[in-house]
Amino acid sequence: MRRATRAVLLAVVLTAAAAGCGYHLVGTASVLPPELKTLYVERFQNLTSWTDMDQRLSEAVTAEWVRRRRLELVEKRSEADVVLSGVITSIGVTPVSFDSRGRATEYQMTLATSARLVDERGNEPKPLWEDRAFSRRISYSVDPNAVDYFDRQLEAMDQVAAEYARGLVSSVLEGF
Repeated sequence: MRRATRAVLLAVVLTAAAAGCGYHLVGTASVLPPELKTLYVERFQNLTSWTDMDQRLSEAVTAEWVRRRRLELVEKRSEADVVLSGVITSIGVTPVSFDSRGRATEYQMTLATSARLVDERGNEPKPLWEDRAFSRRISYSVDPNAVDYFDRQLEAMDQVAAEYARGLVSSVLEGF
């Protein structure tokens, strides 16, 4: 009986401590001021030789903001409370797994950016969030005998853009 009472007491204390320390489920909190209502997503600048990655990334980030429903997206920068901008600084593809003949069977794609969210209200823009080395990576398999190698790479670009968008929006909303 005494052990059960201690267990219940411990559970109550831990629950109260978690509630008091700001604990929340991932994806449910936001550190952005509640008065912010509108967002403009600038097309990411692309400093790499990977064509279309800026468009893929901008579309993925925009879609993720729409999915989260925290801010209304606007078509013009002048209509926005906040502006999200970014620069693609590097994209790398590295073979990570090989078959018995030494041919790559799995690659890892890494996307690195610099991104920031700025409050555009008022006379002086105010940075709300910034990460100069925000990155994501994904792995994808290829058949060394297949003719669709480049198709797999295009799919990987979409995958890394989607993973990046989820991570970026979560980081902005949760202040990480």
